Amino acid sequence: MIAITGSGEFLPSILDADKKLIGYLDDTPIALTFSTAAGKESDNRLLYWKNLAQDHFASLGIEHKHIDARNREDLNNSDVIDVMKSSNFVYFSGGSPIHLYDSIYNSEFSEELKNVEKRGIIAGCSAGAMIMGEKMIKGTGLNYLQNTIVIPHYGESFYSWISNTVKVLNRGKYKLLCLEKDTYFIKDKNEIRVLGKQQVHIIYKKEHHTFSDGDKIDLSLLS
Repeated sequence: MIAITGSGEFLPSILDADKKLIGYLDDTPIALTFSTAAGKESDNRLLYWKNLAQDHFASLGIEHKHIDARNREDLNNSDVIDVMKSSNFVYFSGGSPIHLYDSIYNSEFSEELKNVEKRGIIAGCSAGAMIMGEKMIKGTGLNYLQNTIVIPHYGESFYSWISNTVKVLNRGKYKLLCLEKDTYFIKDKNEIRVLGKQQVHIIYKKEHHTFSDGDKIDLSLLS
């Protein structure tokens, strides 16, 4: 299962959505969080993500470990691969989508990530969401969502540049999956649904479809 949101990771505003998301797991939740997208940022910034994740999952009352993996070498450490094999919920927080993609693609870690998707949930926010598309605003994605470019922070005034980017990309062949804050786009095999307070948008050429909490989406909209 893939679950991605535009913004709000580990904040109180998304706590209820995360409780429901974790409820989709068949087995006892074992969560790992990665701030690798921020791997080129300061130690203080990485500590911020670590503390935020630890407090958030403590509030959820589930087993959790934050992995200090800042780059490709760290992600492919044998200890990280081993702990991945026993997890069923992996979450990538925000930062640089290009750095995160470069750290993951075509590696032992990326292969193990595919196994997590089969038995549990891969979740991501902002950069962690963007890597799930076939293409990103700049560069290539991991292609968990074919024919798709993921646009996070949709509708947030601070990220108004995204609206202009959407207009440019909308002329291309890719579907634009635009994610608002505190709201998950969930793809579980061939079923797609929305979970959260805000909305999800699929934009392609002159078409603009909007979905809210509980809505199910026809998979053909992203084909």
